[in-house]
Amino acid sequence: QGDLQALQLAIGHYNEALTEDVLDSHCSRSDQLLKLGIALSRRFDLIGDTADLDVAIDCHRVAIDLQTSDSPAIPIMHAKHAQILMKRFGLHLNQSDLDLAIEQYACISDQTDPTHEAWLIALADALVTRFSHQGNVRDLSQAIHLYESIVNFDTSNAPTSVLGNLSLAHFFRYRQEGDSPDLTSSITYSTEALGKIASEDQNRSVLLNNLANGLIFRFKKFGSTDDLEQAIKSYGSVIELCPAGHKGRLHALSNFASAIMTRYELEASLADLEISLSHFRAALEICPRNHSDRSILLDNLATTLRKRFECTGDIVDLETAIEYHYEALHVLPPSHAHRSDTLCSLGNALQLRFAFQGDPNDLDAAADRYNEALRLRPPSHPERADLLNNIANVACKLFNEWENPHHLDLCIEYYSEALQFSPEGYRRPLLLHNLASSLTTRFVYRNDAKDLDRALELGASALELRERGNEYRLSSHVVLANAKGLKYGLEGDPAMLQAAFQHLEEARSMCAPGHPSLLNIWEGYSSIHLHAYSKAPQSTDHMEEAFRYFRIASTHISGGSLPKFDAALRWIKKAETYKHSSALDAYQIALSMFDRHITTTPSIESRHRILRKYAASLAADAASCALRCGLVALAVEMLEHGRGLLWTYLARFRTPLDDLQSAGEHGCQLASEFLRLSPLLEDAACGAMTEEGLQHYRCLLREWNGVVDQIRLVDGFGDFLLPPSFSKLREAAKNGPVIITNASQYSCDAVVVRHKHDPIHIPLTDINASDILRLSSQFRDFATNPSIRGRGRSTERQFHELLRQIWDAVVLPVVKKLESSLHLPKGSRIWWCPIGRFNGIPLHAAGPFWRGEKGLLNHYVSSYTPTLSALLRCQKPRHILNDKTLPQVLAIGQAAPAGGFAKLGTVDEELDSLESILAPAVPMIRMIGESATRSQSLRAIHSSPWVHLACHGKQDVTGPLKSCFAMSDGPLTLLDIIRAPSESVQCSEFAFLSACHTAVGDRTAPDEVVHLAAAMQFAGFRGVVGTMWAVDDGVVVNMVSAFYEALLEISPEGLDSEHAALALNTAAKRVDKNIVPLEQRIVFIHIGI
Repeated sequence: QGDLQALQLAIGHYNEALTEDVLDSHCSRSDQLLKLGIALSRRFDLIGDTADLDVAIDCHRVAIDLQTSDSPAIPIMHAKHAQILMKRFGLHLNQSDLDLAIEQYACISDQTDPTHEAWLIALADALVTRFSHQGNVRDLSQAIHLYESIVNFDTSNAPTSVLGNLSLAHFFRYRQEGDSPDLTSSITYSTEALGKIASEDQNRSVLLNNLANGLIFRFKKFGSTDDLEQAIKSYGSVIELCPAGHKGRLHALSNFASAIMTRYELEASLADLEISLSHFRAALEICPRNHSDRSILLDNLATTLRKRFECTGDIVDLETAIEYHYEALHVLPPSHAHRSDTLCSLGNALQLRFAFQGDPNDLDAAADRYNEALRLRPPSHPERADLLNNIANVACKLFNEWENPHHLDLCIEYYSEALQFSPEGYRRPLLLHNLASSLTTRFVYRNDAKDLDRALELGASALELRERGNEYRLSSHVVLANAKGLKYGLEGDPAMLQAAFQHLEEARSMCAPGHPSLLNIWEGYSSIHLHAYSKAPQSTDHMEEAFRYFRIASTHISGGSLPKFDAALRWIKKAETYKHSSALDAYQIALSMFDRHITTTPSIESRHRILRKYAASLAADAASCALRCGLVALAVEMLEHGRGLLWTYLARFRTPLDDLQSAGEHGCQLASEFLRLSPLLEDAACGAMTEEGLQHYRCLLREWNGVVDQIRLVDGFGDFLLPPSFSKLREAAKNGPVIITNASQYSCDAVVVRHKHDPIHIPLTDINASDILRLSSQFRDFATNPSIRGRGRSTERQFHELLRQIWDAVVLPVVKKLESSLHLPKGSRIWWCPIGRFNGIPLHAAGPFWRGEKGLLNHYVSSYTPTLSALLRCQKPRHILNDKTLPQVLAIGQAAPAGGFAKLGTVDEELDSLESILAPAVPMIRMIGESATRSQSLRAIHSSPWVHLACHGKQDVTGPLKSCFAMSDGPLTLLDIIRAPSESVQCSEFAFLSACHTAVGDRTAPDEVVHLAAAMQFAGFRGVVGTMWAVDDGVVVNMVSAFYEALLEISPEGLDSEHAALALNTAAKRVDKNIVPLEQRIVFIHIGI
């Protein structure tokens, strides 16, 4: 009756009887212990003291031990013991309690006796509980056997609770083993139980839920929409039976939302998508953070957001989905039954983000998630086909990324295997569609008509299985249109062409304005119109239509920056092939789209990988197109827009804001926000990028972009951080002309940028891109391979010949133009801005090398600049704190660094020579040996206006951002250097890099100019001397000494970095040619002012 006082009194009496030892037999003592245990268990129920539960369990254990094996009380004692153990298991989830409880239930004699029905049910329930925690299917099978023994004993009077539990056990076993009879039994038992239960019974919602679960999975296996609709109706009834505050409402909302999502996957109705989202969110609002099913709910909500992203293209939905997937995965233990589902869902989201943003890290992460899920889904798993489909999708994207035929074959193999696992069911149309698409792709690359015929057959089957009104028919129409367009191109059947256009019209009619899939449809029109033009070139209508659709696709309002950039690249390729007038527009759109895409890519390393893959020649080809159109200024703007994007991106965060801060209070507020966010973004971009860091970066970027948009609304700041116009770019030539040398697959050109004047175009008709590539490779091999280089006169003659070819084809036409059109006096300064493969060629050293004829070294003083913007940044005035203070030189020498580098024998000699030349006018600080560590050197570099580095330099050809100077405790990398504090930029002046390969960029993305010298320039040094290849430790001291001697001669009152280029030119001509070979005299180049 719930009287705690009476219960306390009873427990006292039981304890007293046991303590006073008045019991005359083991049986009597056992009986008292049993009663005490029951009383303690009841007190635990009332007041929750776990000590009562522990003592109660001990009482039951001892009580059983005191009984004889044939005692009629034994069964009830085992059952009571098991009950209390299950109670404690529910409290602590201690596995040993559950195992012992099952043992106790199993001890009950004659388990088929109906009088023991309650204990058999309890045993079966405990076995199901153990399955849910350990996943052993044998427990399920044993529970099913026990439940069915009760049902079969008296079928007409089988308890509804047993029927419900039996339905659930069969459902669980189906999820594990995939046997259809289990699914049928689950539905049958649920239906039977519902027929026996009253409409107001509180267990009705549970039975309806079990029935709906079974119907959903039967739909997934066999594809009957009747099952799906009945499941949705049943889940809806469960919600009605679980009003607000009901303990079952959370699952009711979640299950209904999941069922609606299943219907969405069948019919792609946006209304279903929004209904599902609203119910998932309602469930999440009432779900405690420590709830065991929270991870599943997060996972389902994330999947729904991902689906909406696919319809709307709103990147916020996708980012939120990935965040939720990771949160769900974080709380799921490795053995959890739902873990493989979450892994697959996360892989899908990452794969989708890769398709829209192109970060290969996402593709790698997706593959890792799928492989982990594959280990959790054996061949018998009912959803293994879904996983194989996902893995095939990754293989397909890997093929698109690297064009490795193995990936395409693997993709087709996985799709085919998945199809074998799905002889029927709602997934089959998707698998047919995907296989048809990949076979079409393989036809394009291998031209095997069998692949195309098979693709047409599979695509038609997929379309047939997708009923009218199903929005997934859209993708089937697009695939069939592409395949039939290719078939027309192969055979020329007009009916096939007409059918291809009809498929596209059907797909187009299914899309609302702005739908992301329209991008694929527009490209489909382009492709098929070009097929038609190829068969009837006398009519230009098809060609004009093709390029009209290319433009529409590349400027589509949704669909992600990367797909639109890819569309623009295909437009460029076709426009150049057909010599179409839209090529220039295509280049401009591609450059704009790529800049936008790069901005959204978080880490510097990811950004550089994308640059290497997509933009190796884009800017060079764009400029060539503009030059062929006679638009020289535009060519310069396009080169600036599409090159050095890494440095341009980082430089945005260090933009001076003096003028903005002078634009009133609002300007000061915006400047303050910009200065707050910029270093945070730069730190995020330069650091290691985790998924959490990625979310942080994107939040910062959205906030930063908002501030930039507001700044552009301020009078005079409308072009803030936008690509500069030519009128601004030509300011870079205020100290002398800048000569841009461009090597495109379409033409080779030079452009002379003049201050306050129009640029001059110089076609380089005697050389092509292949020649430049060959010469670049020859210079690299000759200068870096001692076995080729040698030191004899014959090898120097070979070097002369290479430099002569550059002189005749490139430099001499430029010199003639400088002399004839600009009347540029001898000895004037010029700047080279090499594009593409020109980056590997020593333009500054070119010459005829005939007796009596002078080379460029004797005509002009050459410097280099990565971009015009980089030169403009060097020219900006600095805040000089004290004009009277003579600069001191920081000399870092590291002869024996860590990392297996060979010892440098002349570092001390080089620094001794440097100090003797500078003394006494210029003080020098040495940092050598063990003191020259990474951190100490970096700190000193960032606080010193003049720096001289004598050490090993290493170019990392596979990862240029890891190129480094070798210090005593490890590498000082390019990334370390560019993370200079902004205040150091104001004091940095000049750096001499007496180390190998410090001005050698990435061969796969030369226009990015990612090398150590450029990093020093970005870190604030207005002038940098770097090396184009390896320096010879034996003779480098001669060039270094000659340089500093010349520098002090030119500026006797103190060091002046603006004279560094002339000093280097003088040193190259003055140094003893019998000691220093030609390739070592010209290895050093000057960058900056």
